[in-house]
Amino acid sequence: MNSRMITVAVEAVQEQRREALVLALAALDGVAVLPREAFCGDGPVLLALGADPAADLALAASLSERDRAGQGQPALVILVGPAPTPELLLAAMRAGISEYLPEPVAEADLRAALDRAQRLRDRGQASQSQAGQSFQAAQAAGQGGQAGQDGRIVLVLGAKGGIGTTTVAVNLADALTRQGAGRTALLDLAQPQGETPIFLDLEHTYTWADVAQNIERLDATYLESVMARHRSGLAVLPAPDFSAEAALEPEVLLQILELLRHGYAQVVVDLGTGAGAGNGEAILEALDMADDVLLVLDLSLPCLARAKRFLEAVRATQPQLLPRLRLVANRKTSESDIGTGEAEGILQQRISWAVVNDYRAALSAINQGKTLAEADPASALSKGFAAMARDLCRDVLPQAEQTLASGSLWARLRQSPLAQSLTRRNG
Repeated sequence: MNSRMITVAVEAVQEQRREALVLALAALDGVAVLPREAFCGDGPVLLALGADPAADLALAASLSERDRAGQGQPALVILVGPAPTPELLLAAMRAGISEYLPEPVAEADLRAALDRAQRLRDRGQASQSQAGQSFQAAQAAGQGGQAGQDGRIVLVLGAKGGIGTTTVAVNLADALTRQGAGRTALLDLAQPQGETPIFLDLEHTYTWADVAQNIERLDATYLESVMARHRSGLAVLPAPDFSAEAALEPEVLLQILELLRHGYAQVVVDLGTGAGAGNGEAILEALDMADDVLLVLDLSLPCLARAKRFLEAVRATQPQLLPRLRLVANRKTSESDIGTGEAEGILQQRISWAVVNDYRAALSAINQGKTLAEADPASALSKGFAAMARDLCRDVLPQAEQTLASGSLWARLRQSPLAQSLTRRNG
């Protein structure tokens, strides 16, 4: 039994369905059911799926928008209905539904869903308050992004291993720092072992594993204290050494990203290939939060084949991601058998940037523990990353449709083509 009362609103087109849910909630200790008109947004909304799912999903979206306008954050909508199809789950996520409970709903499942919803709301309110204070402090110091505006999250994902994804992430983050458009953070999620400290010759004490182990302390002040500082001003949260237990829970990653985007103008995330250490579900959450996703590839048939499978999975299961997805052709040479035009035809997607192949300059910078801008600022490679940073700063995409996807909904989609694509990349 919880010591804190959970207030719940119940919505249903059919009054019989609503009464059944109210009776089920009445059997739970510490739960108060309020009529919708008396509900102030401080708790979840239980919505019974009727004969017209599209209408119910539209209602869920309107409830979320209505509460967001009045309360500063969306309502947490729990959908109750028959066994769902993958298509229904995707539509539910896009409508802002936080969880789906198949009927008949067991009392224990209903209680667990309400407790999860309450924890999410409590955590969101705390993070919003704490991160907002940190962001305002950064504004006062002239270090954060624009007033009243969250920072931008840029994910860098490799189509396969060994194609220079970390080189792109590190040097893009460095170039964004040098643009002078606000503070930049680099989060290393590459597995089985991130290498950003090697690339930057960076001494560090903490990693995101330390943050995960101290999740009860996670606020803007704590996160700021564990970030390593590069001489350029770039803030870095490195990955831990390889460990079978080094998995990042989705809710932990969401908290880290939310706090980082409140305190930094740009947040670059090195995802590696998105595989390893059980982070697949967390990566799916990160993809959904990102303002830009940079898919790094080279112009070889094996890499293009993997990139094509990934893009097909995105088109099938997360089409809302496509406007934010940019292709980066790395290590391009004039002698390449496959040109960018041919690659675009294969992938049915435009290549936004082609990074020249200067392996010697890149390797020299890595061996020195320097960014390309430090080791060889006049090189074509360094200038290319500077141009990429300018493009990202200039070309601000419209905000994508917000989706609030809980762990349970993502868990039901683990077998989707996109989830399988992310978890099989190290094969």
